[in-house]
Amino acid sequence: MTAAYTVHGHFASQPATRVVLFLSMADQPFVYRHVDLAGGQQKTPEHLAVTRFGRVPALEHGDVRLSESGVILGYLARTTGRFGGSDPREDLRIAEWLSWMADALLPIQRARAIRRFNLDPAALPFMDAAAAGGLRQFDAHLAAGTGFVEGGRVTIADIFAFPWIDLLEESGIDVADFPNVRAWHARMLEQPGCRRQYDLMPRPDAG
Repeated sequence: MTAAYTVHGHFASQPATRVVLFLSMADQPFVYRHVDLAGGQQKTPEHLAVTRFGRVPALEHGDVRLSESGVILGYLARTTGRFGGSDPREDLRIAEWLSWMADALLPIQRARAIRRFNLDPAALPFMDAAAAGGLRQFDAHLAAGTGFVEGGRVTIADIFAFPWIDLLEESGIDVADFPNVRAWHARMLEQPGCRRQYDLMPRPDAG
């Protein structure tokens, strides 16, 4: 099968992992282009021609070029028919989840960035508290739900959240404090094509 999609990413990028995870779980072939973030490749004219924001991930599909992982996941759900809502109302509920996660769970990523990349530690108390607050809400939702974020099956809401939860230890968070989140993470890893970030993400170009 010829690869229709090209993903530009980096193995340490949680947003880029979402895109690769979707394509892996949807069994969609893709070409992967590693972006050397430390070397500044994301700011080169070649990369800026793909995404004006100079970030990863970026997706190319025919003449479509997209950035921002939530937007890319929505596009992939529409073009592949996988992991979207079962009807327009559920699509809206999934979109609500993406928006909520991008706010309430973002401190997980920020706490990881501070620790992993030696950023300003003065921000850690705020980020740690905010991350714990978002995780408590997520844990309570999963406790009352049907195994996944929405609709009782994997959707792009689960795929969006997965990389943040997968590397909680790098955020300084003990997943044991959130048993329903831990069970959800294990449930995700049982799904075809789902793997942990560092096992999933290519490091050189691939495809």
